[in-house]
Amino acid sequence: MRRRWIVLAVIVALVFTAYRMLDARSTIDYYRVVDPQTLMVGTTEGAGAWTRVTSVAETPSTVTIIVTSFWIQIGASTEMAYFAESVAHLQQPLADRTVIDGSTGLPVDRVTCPPPSLSASGCP
Repeated sequence: MRRRWIVLAVIVALVFTAYRMLDARSTIDYYRVVDPQTLMVGTTEGAGAWTRVTSVAETPSTVTIIVTSFWIQIGASTEMAYFAESVAHLQQPLADRTVIDGSTGLPVDRVTCPPPSLSASGCP
């Protein structure tokens, strides 16, 4: 009976480790404002990736957002990338604060239109 518990513990540890290795931070390509306290952050991911905002840290001058994606590729791939948007809810209105990508530490560009029209006229 004790051996089964040890085997089960090892399996759980391996699954948890594999999950953490495959759940990586994503670089945020842009953000757009939905309302003063809601942002949509855009990333580029592999097909079928589970992408979500995992952290929002607010200061008086910045909002740092971390997006992670869990993606497993089995077999051949076209290596196509897909736009993914995730919702970030803020405690305070964005106002004039700078949005920072938590994976790179760099400021994120603000856009007004969702993909694929990011570069269309009227969408700075």
